Amino acid sequence: MSPLWQQKDLREFCKAKGIHITAYSPLGSRGAKWGDSDSLEYKVLEEIAKAKGKTVAQVSLRWLYEQRVSFVPKSFNKDRMKQNLEIFDWSLTEEELNEISKLPQRRGVLPSMIMEPSDLVREIEAEI
Repeated sequence: MSPLWQQKDLREFCKAKGIHITAYSPLGSRGAKWGDSDSLEYKVLEEIAKAKGKTVAQVSLRWLYEQRVSFVPKSFNKDRMKQNLEIFDWSLTEEELNEISKLPQRRGVLPSMIMEPSDLVREIEAEI
């Protein structure tokens, strides 16, 4: 889950059932099997970050926090880990939340990112 894969239906379902959501690696990771960091490149997020004096990653994490979603950002960089914690002394405005809600949505993980080609063939054959 991220600003680019907001999963509104899933969030509504989980809320109705009392299920808490945790987003793992919501900022993506270049070259990893589970996604990329395209969310860090969107103009809307960049503009909000600039206006707030924050990074795009911080805006993305703050958005998750304001959705009442816990998250586990992945980083091996000490400075980024520190930045990830600097999201609690500010908030997004209703206008900013509205702009983020309009971002084009795309799934963060495609089957081809986590499965070998032979697994995909077996999956397709099972559906036929």
